[in-house]
Order: sequence, then structure tokens, then C-alpha cells
Amino acid sequence: MTEEEFLKYKSLEEILETAALTPLFQPIVSIRENKIYGYEALIRGPSDGPLHSPINLFDAASRHGRLAELDLLCREVAIKKFGQLNLVEKLFINTIPEVLLQEDYQHGLTLDFLSRAGLPAKQVVIELTEQYPINDYTLMRDATDHYREMGFSIAIDDLGAGYSGLRTWSEIQPDFVKLDRHFMQDIHEDRHKRQFVQSMVDLAKDINCRVIGEGIEVREEYLTTLDMQIEFSQGYYFGRPSPQPQRNVSSELFSKRRTISTFKVNVPRANTLVRSLSTTLEPATVHDDVTSVGERFYNAPSLTALPVINKDNTVAGMVWRDEIMNLYASRYGRDLHGRKPIRLFMDHKPTIADVNLPLEKLSHRITSQESSLQHGMFIITEDNYYQGIGSLMDLLKQITELQITTARHANPLTGLPGNVPISECITDAIKQQRDVVMCYFDLDNFKPYNDIYGFGKGDKVLRCTADILISHTEPELDFIGHVGGDDFIILFESEDWQHRCHSILSAFTALHPSLYTDLHLQQQGMSALDRHGNTIFYPLLALSIGAVRIFDFNLIKNEADLAEQATKAKSSAKKIVGNSLYLLE
Repeated sequence: MTEEEFLKYKSLEEILETAALTPLFQPIVSIRENKIYGYEALIRGPSDGPLHSPINLFDAASRHGRLAELDLLCREVAIKKFGQLNLVEKLFINTIPEVLLQEDYQHGLTLDFLSRAGLPAKQVVIELTEQYPINDYTLMRDATDHYREMGFSIAIDDLGAGYSGLRTWSEIQPDFVKLDRHFMQDIHEDRHKRQFVQSMVDLAKDINCRVIGEGIEVREEYLTTLDMQIEFSQGYYFGRPSPQPQRNVSSELFSKRRTISTFKVNVPRANTLVRSLSTTLEPATVHDDVTSVGERFYNAPSLTALPVINKDNTVAGMVWRDEIMNLYASRYGRDLHGRKPIRLFMDHKPTIADVNLPLEKLSHRITSQESSLQHGMFIITEDNYYQGIGSLMDLLKQITELQITTARHANPLTGLPGNVPISECITDAIKQQRDVVMCYFDLDNFKPYNDIYGFGKGDKVLRCTADILISHTEPELDFIGHVGGDDFIILFESEDWQHRCHSILSAFTALHPSLYTDLHLQQQGMSALDRHGNTIFYPLLALSIGAVRIFDFNLIKNEADLAEQATKAKSSAKKIVGNSLYLLE
């Protein structure tokens, strides 16, 4: 035994002798009722010891044959503490199936623990955690049936991460099943995870089993569980484990439920995506022969290319008219190659673009020579499945039209989109029910600055402000517009929008030395005449930001509604001296 192992062994003995364990409780939330349904009890060892982590703790107990003893101790301290907290919700307690099957395991002690804590058995859910394989399902069923007879409910923890989750589910027939956090993490961005989870949810409904999604950490994950009708959620989004757990969940976390898909965080206008170029064309398959493909080209003189797909509708390649017709046009070529599969003669590396790829990115990919675009045709897919075909000429035409439209409506000073594209973007965001924060930026003390330093310097301030806004936004998520004068708009879909706003304010303050004389910097402002001819002292330029989150207001139905709320937010921000960010709630 190494020195480290000896220290862990001694720490384990001390923990078991003195019950030196701390129970933490993490809320499990009912999505239907928007409230806490129960708490999972989690155990930590002494914070200053080698067995603070539950992984190290249970590993040490397993190595030294003390698992059953530790399992019962964890149960005892969790039940005792839960009773002291006077919580009326369900208590979820983890147990390892292996210890339930041991002959000397004392099953009756749990009822004693509950009796002393003043808790009924029906308030407790026993979670089976598959850290070790179950070898005897008959004994396992007997053990869980015994708990059910005493009034307990049964749950399977971490489904999908254990040794035999589906078989355990089938054999035990639990009341709850908890989906492993792996499948819930970034589920809003992963189609395969959603398909897997949806199948589990559908199966659970059929057998009257209730589903808990674990590891919900961000709003998008919560919204996805909502759309998929997962009944319960657990994770940092709702609350962290704590020895003094929260009694309620903020209503803001449940605000503005969406009934549409939440899988795409940002949805640009359709005419800016490759989807707008897609033309339907029946593809060839890898099993088609040269003769059948040649006949298609022969009967369609305008057809220049044919996509080739695999059996599962993924793209295999592209065949080009001139190359196939060279084989098909002569009798010798047909006799020699006619029965050969077309896959032998296709281009295995055609240009492929997803329907949601921005047109500008596709154009850049082509012009930067990252791919060759033979004959000006490319294949369009969605989630790697064939959708249609597009042409280089259509791409160039669409981009040209977009550039003309952008230039026509851009602010001439900053080059940022003006009121027309701003209006279109706001309308799209509201219509698509996207989780957008609108920030209205206004320069404080800009008019007296313009009067004293002149329009040239004033224009410089506006251009520098625009540059700062651009440098602190995510181009693929956020939209920046210049309303006019010293007013700017950003529609944020970046989750860290508040951090970005504070960075913008800091960057704006850093401009002051390049905008003012030393005297004005020393005075932290300047004197100027107001509209009545009175001398007024004006502080240095500052930025006021009024923020409105669309989801926080049921009354926002159109652009005018949002503009009204954004104006209120900006007015409140301007009442604060100096740089300010005000979120209207």
C-alpha cells in the first residue's frame, strides 16, 4: 500500500467512525408546475481530506470492502439533515445496486432513519447508481420490490452512462429515470442527442415512467427539455448543490416559454443563406450504372451535373456531364463501361454547402480556393443529408443584390446598417421568438462636444463608437445598426451580452485622451452655452445603454412595442451619471 493509499484508508476509517460527511441538496424542478419537486442528496467528505470528492470516497470504500457501510452512513446523514430542514418535497437518495445484493446488508435501517427524522417512506426515492455492473437481476428485482412494499419510489440514475442501463430499466421498471448529463449538455445544438433523448422520453411515457433531465446548465438546454416534454429538470441552471438548499426557483428562469423549436440560436434572414439557392434535382445513387446516368444526361441537354448519394441520403460525390457523355456517347464506351457503377467515375470531392451556411461564407470559401467549383455547380445539404443543387451564377447574383441593398440602406458615416435593415432584423427576431436583448446606445453630452470641437471631431467620435461596437460583438450572432446621429442599436444573441456591454463602456472611456485637450481632460469636462445662452459645465462624453430582453415582456408583439420599451430603458440609463447600462425589467 502506497503512502497515498494509506492516507485514504485512514481517512475512510475516521469518516466511518465519526460520520464526518456533509450532505448537499440539489433541487429537481417540475417543468410542468414551475416549482421544486424534490432534492437529490449528494455527499462530500471532509473538505481538508483526500476523500472530499465522492469519487475518491466511494473508490476507497470499494477497495477496502466498506461500500455497504458507507452507503448506509450516507443515507443516514442525508435523511437526518433533510428532516432538520423541514422540507416537504421528495428526497432522492443514491445507492449502489451492488450493496443491496450483499447478504449482510441491513435493509430495515432506512425506515429507522426516516422515523427518527420524522419523514414518511413515500417522500423518499431510492436512486440506483450504476457504478458497478449488476450480475443478478433476480436479486435486484427482489431488493427494489422490497423497497416499494415499504413505500419508497425507485429511480435509475445516469441512464446511458452505466453498464446496462436499458436492461436495468426493463428489469426494475422504475418510477423515475434520470437521463445522464452527457445527453443533456448542448442538446439544443446536437440533433443526434435530441433523437436519442426523444426516443427515451417516448418509451418512458409508454411504460408510465417519469423522466428527469440531469445537467441542465443554460437556458437553451432548459428550453429544449421544455419542447421535448421532459417532465423534470436538474442542474446548475436551477440551482447548485448546497447544505442549505434554496426553497424556491426564480420565476424568471421559467419566463416566456416558447412553443417553437429552440435548436437554432440565431436565425438569419432566409435570403442570406445557401437555402435560398437550392434547386430540387433527383440525384443518382452509388448503385446506378453508367448507362442509366448517361441516359439522364442524354434526355436532358441542359443538365450539367448530377449529385450522387449513398443509401442513407448522404452525399457520395458528383458526376459531370462532359465526363460521362465521353463514355456514353460511343458504342465502345457503353460496351466497356456501361454496366460499371457510377461511383467509379464520380468526383469524390465536390463543393458541398449546408442550407444554413451564410452566402458570404460560401463565396469566401470558393474565392479563397479552399475548394474547386467545376462547371459552377455545388451540392446543398441539411445536417449532412442531400437537399438539392446550387449554381455559382445564382450565388453571385444573390450576393450582388444583398450588397446593393446593404449599401443603399447603410449609414453613410459609419457604414453600419440603417433603419430599414434594423427594422427587418427586429421584426424577424420577434416573429421567430428568438431570445434577443436589444441594447439602445446613446452618447451623453455629444451636442456640446460637437459645438466646441466641430463636426469633424464629432464625426470621429461616431466612427470610433461604431468601431468599438463592432469589435465587441459576435458577427454570426449579434446585429449592429446605426439609427442616426449618436444613436446605435445592437440586437444581442450572445449569452455574455452584459459582459460585452461593460467592455464597450470601458473601451469608450479609453477614447477620451484622443478626443479632448489636456485642459478639458484635467477638468473632466468643459463649459458651453445651452440653448438659452447660459454657460453650463458638461462632463466628458459617456455612453448610456438601455437594454430590453424580448422574452421578459409579453406585450412586445412588433417593432413599435420593442422600440417603446427600448426608449424607456435608454431614458433610465441616461439618468445615471457617466457610463451606464440599465436593463428594463
